Amino acid sequence: MREFKYITIDGNTPYERGKQHGEAARELIALGLDRYHRKFKAPWETVREKAERYVEFLTADYSDLLDEIRGIGDGAGVDFEDMMVLNTRYELSKFPFAKECTTFAVLPDASENRHVYLGMNWDNARWMQDSSLLFHVNEQNGIRYFCMTEAGQLIRHGFNNFGVGIVTNNLDSKADTDGVGVPTNFMRRRVITSRSMEEAVDHIVSAPRAVSCNLMIGSENGTIDLEVNPKYDIRIMPDNGILTHANHFRVHRELEKDFDQAFFRDVRLYSLLERRRGSINPEFIQDCLKDHYRENPESGEAVCNHDERWAVTIASQIYDLTAKEAFVCCGNPCEGTYRHYSL
Repeated sequence: MREFKYITIDGNTPYERGKQHGEAARELIALGLDRYHRKFKAPWETVREKAERYVEFLTADYSDLLDEIRGIGDGAGVDFEDMMVLNTRYELSKFPFAKECTTFAVLPDASENRHVYLGMNWDNARWMQDSSLLFHVNEQNGIRYFCMTEAGQLIRHGFNNFGVGIVTNNLDSKADTDGVGVPTNFMRRRVITSRSMEEAVDHIVSAPRAVSCNLMIGSENGTIDLEVNPKYDIRIMPDNGILTHANHFRVHRELEKDFDQAFFRDVRLYSLLERRRGSINPEFIQDCLKDHYRENPESGEAVCNHDERWAVTIASQIYDLTAKEAFVCCGNPCEGTYRHYSL
């Protein structure tokens, strides 16, 4: 069975940590950049120029993360501008919209051992699986975190030693623009180094945004889902100790650019988890994430997604925020094995 490359990073400056990332993931970064060269229809210089627009906007409040990206580039022998493409790829890929991911949280009153679980099936183009990896990072300032990301990116999903975690999924709204805001990778990176859920939420709601995204944040004390777009940040709370989300707005549906009932993977996942409410454990969650039920067999909307036209499940992740442990499967969970990692 395939496994994601696992890298340990230990450094006391953003640049140093970035350089370790770049050196360890040099081949995967080159592979990812090659795939993005093919993905974007515009000339690569145009793509780089679009990514560079964010630099001046980010300098005041995110200079540390820009330094980390410079370190990644230097470690990998890649231009800073190319690294900015990787770290704004969510924004640059918004047009057209892609269906990405099903997320969930399970609170203590719904779990077997009174733990908090957070996780997702990460859906995207199959080639992205080849250029993604896992990190265990020690910032030497009291913060350690475990995360999954595409090689060269600051972070996609993960959790830290304070029990704060984040998983996300794509949203598409009529309010999205091609303007400049705080890229989602930068917001996620702030969350993963937060010492409380309250601090994490503040990083999200205070960030100016140009596009929509759904961010589910968990801690040992609870979870919250944030549907954010350029106009609103909407907070959704768990229902009977369970919270799920997919690629549609549950609030302010009028913002939906292309509202489609087939997007309701979250309803299916909620119904599966709810069957064992009060006795949910990682093994049962794994079974739920392998589900292939589809309302419409042609929709490509199963929780465990195999639809090559849109997206496939390239990673399945379960984070135990109480025990500070992770269970990660490379590829579709129905075909792979969940590996155990401990922070």
